[in-house]
Amino acid sequence: MLWYNVIMAHLLYESMFLSRFKENSMPKDKATYQIELEKDMMLFLEQMTTQYDLPDVSKAVRCLVDYALCVETARDDIFAEIRCNRCD
Repeated sequence: MLWYNVIMAHLLYESMFLSRFKENSMPKDKATYQIELEKDMMLFLEQMTTQYDLPDVSKAVRCLVDYALCVETARDDIFAEIRCNRCD
C-alpha cells in the first residue's frame, strides 16, 4: 500500500447549493491530505483522469466524493456493502 497526497475540497455546504456553482467558479477551500491507496486504485484514478480529461488525480477523487455527497441514494451502494477485494 502506498501513500498519496490528494487535494480535497470542503464541499459540504456546496452540495446543498450546487445549482449556484458553475465549473471553475466554485469556492476554493482546498487542503492537502495524505491517503493510503493500493497501486491498482491509483492506476484506476490515473486512467479516469486521462479518460475524462481531468486536470489531475486529485480532481478524480474530488469527483467521487462530490458524487457521494450529492447523490444520497448512492451512499449505500458505495459504503453499506463491505467489499474485501484485497483480503488474504
